[in-house]
Amino acid sequence: MPSRLIELLTTHKEQIADRLMETPSGTQAAGQTAEEKRTSVLANIDSIIGMVQQGPDLLEQTLEELARSQLEEADSGDILVALDAERTVISQVIKSTNPEALNALEMLEVLERLHEQRLRTMLSLAYQHMVEQFQKAAGDRMVLRAAVQELSTPIIPVYSGVLVLPLIGQMDSRRAQSVTESLLEAIAEEQAELVIIDITGIIAIDTSVANHLMKTARAASLLGSQVILVGISAEVAQTLIFLGVDLENIVTLGDLQSGIEYALERQGLAIMPKS
Repeated sequence: MPSRLIELLTTHKEQIADRLMETPSGTQAAGQTAEEKRTSVLANIDSIIGMVQQGPDLLEQTLEELARSQLEEADSGDILVALDAERTVISQVIKSTNPEALNALEMLEVLERLHEQRLRTMLSLAYQHMVEQFQKAAGDRMVLRAAVQELSTPIIPVYSGVLVLPLIGQMDSRRAQSVTESLLEAIAEEQAELVIIDITGIIAIDTSVANHLMKTARAASLLGSQVILVGISAEVAQTLIFLGVDLENIVTLGDLQSGIEYALERQGLAIMPKS
């Protein structure tokens, strides 16, 4: 009966606390003095006494609030070890102070049901907390990836209607797709007539990336913008030839300076030295 367990816990609270202080969870309380730990242990026993007296709905709410509070202060593994220690010590006290097997069995059943409920609640909230942490980490990675992609594809308006896109480093299909999307958005936003793509810093190019560049050029032309490809290295040129990439409708120039001069000339402008 719950009343018998409540009486036992109340009568033998000091004895239970002494034994719990000797368990690993009691001796390894970081940052607490022995007196502070004992006070905490006694408070936990009082909370067990209170939980035994509660109805199902109130008990469920109490267990959830207690578990949340504990998870904020300690690791779930340490909490589960402490819960198991409480059950073990209280079971030992029940058996040692109740020679009548029936009374001991009834109290042990009540204790076991409460322990299982506490365990289920703790595991459920610990799992939920872990999922939330994973989701947050995944969200942080997505934000970081977006920031890196934005930094790796800077689109620079050098003059009204003229954009420059310098590409540096390794290009893969994912980055190439990101470049295409960012560039088309910039063309629409800036109403750009000419786009200079500088691939001087590209380490290597494969079929997929080459196809993306061609698709980008065609998509830009549909938006009324002409692509100028500059900075093609000898290695990249050989790769493009080997892959059979058609550059017939794309203006190709040696370097970025030539590309800017060409773009300004198309605008009826020119870079002149100061007199």
